[in-house]
Amino acid sequence: MKKFIALTSATALSVTALLGGITAFAGPVTKVDTEANITFVANEDEETVVIAPDGSPDVDIPAIVGPDGETNTGPLTIAFAPTLNFGQQAISNHDARYYMIPETFKEVDGEEYLPVAAFAQVQDTRGTNAGWILSVTASEFTSDTQNNVLKGAEISFLNSWLDYPGDEENAPTISSTTIKLSPGEPTTILEAGNGQGAGASSIVWGTQEAIDNHEEGLNTDVELFVPGTTAQDTTTYTATLTWDLIAGVINE
Repeated sequence: MKKFIALTSATALSVTALLGGITAFAGPVTKVDTEANITFVANEDEETVVIAPDGSPDVDIPAIVGPDGETNTGPLTIAFAPTLNFGQQAISNHDARYYMIPETFKEVDGEEYLPVAAFAQVQDTRGTNAGWILSVTASEFTSDTQNNVLKGAEISFLNSWLDYPGDEENAPTISSTTIKLSPGEPTTILEAGNGQGAGASSIVWGTQEAIDNHEEGLNTDVELFVPGTTAQDTTTYTATLTWDLIAGVINE
């Protein structure tokens, strides 16, 4: 009886193994680890692709052109800065505030040009996380006529907000929600400390919804104030906005 029982048990184990139920006699398990890696370096020549602020229509925004007439490139660059157009206005002897006509850009898959909120964008692809500072300096509004300086004219950026698609803890900081530009005085507008500001960072004025809902389609978060006491000629007055990007962090 004992021999019969042993034979029956062995046969049962063999049949079970064949049916895939269990492994009667398992060997040792072998495991190894291998590695995959990639090394990144700063790219001095890659074409700058501007990333439109959150909520913008799907448009193609060309990168800003530098003083040398070439598109800004490099691992740390100003990818875009706005051109401010306050339109054609009647001469007034009262204090007046004028609002920006939004810049328009062509749809990616269409022919229509659509308005976009004003913004300035820094792109940092150095890979060092060393920080940076963006500032802007406005000149006076001038012309080549008798009253050639628009005295007291002042640009203000209102309700500034940050558009940063990266991790929140790595986001740069806006200097203030309200930024007034006094002619000739550099004004810091966006700052990334150590460990901050990698990727694309935009400081934005206006929202797509507000522009679309404005009866004249204006961006009321970019404003030009002109005192009523300022003499104005029938001409175009022009100011220059100089945007400066400094690598690293200034220790105060």
